[in-house]
Amino acid sequence: MGNGLKSARELAMEKASKMGGDDIPSLSPDEKREIAEIRKVYEAKFAEVEILVQDKEKKDLDMDRLRRERDRKIEGIYEKAKKR
Repeated sequence: MGNGLKSARELAMEKASKMGGDDIPSLSPDEKREIAEIRKVYEAKFAEVEILVQDKEKKDLDMDRLRRERDRKIEGIYEKAKKR
């Protein structure tokens, strides 16, 4: 029995499967690198907001906006992968 922690990808795959998203495409190594780069860039942007923005409300709004931007870019890569 594997009681170990699951990765975020594994959890997302399970959730998508439960929601009828069995058609999640396999990603090429280039697409995986592109997603990793997007995540790296946005982690830096998150850190910048944490350091520079003092107002909690503005910080929350900025972080939310950045998360949506990041997720939209990653979703775009998955959408392209589905079409091939």
